[in-house]
Amino acid sequence: MDTLQIIATVSLIIQIVVLGLLSGGFWLKRMKKFRQHGITMLSAVVLHAVLIFTWMIPSFSGFFNAPDPINLADTIVIVVLVHAFAGIIAFVLGVWLAGSWHLKADMKTCFAKKKIMRVTLALWLIALFLGIILYLKVIQLF
Repeated sequence: MDTLQIIATVSLIIQIVVLGLLSGGFWLKRMKKFRQHGITMLSAVVLHAVLIFTWMIPSFSGFFNAPDPINLADTIVIVVLVHAFAGIIAFVLGVWLAGSWHLKADMKTCFAKKKIMRVTLALWLIALFLGIILYLKVIQLF
């Protein structure tokens, strides 16, 4: 396994941890432990941010700075672009949701953002699914 494959594997493992945090946060919300829910979701956003800035942005820019011309009709290029844009929107929404909460004890404002939370989760899951496809391509199983 080369360095790129190891980094991609670590990235995928961290994304699975983020998925676990999101699932745990959802469970906490259902148990009406709203502050713990918020802290768990904030932790997921922070961990995801670290991964975006240390791995995803450099690999995305490296992909498009390759010496060969980019073929926008190529399936893998389309997957990379949709993955990146869904992930960027989900990340921005996640930062906004976590930032607007800013550790408040009052949860009334959070309930008003339920639709945005669902959209954020859906976009993040799309990005995760496409990221798994890209991972399989990197380790050459796909």
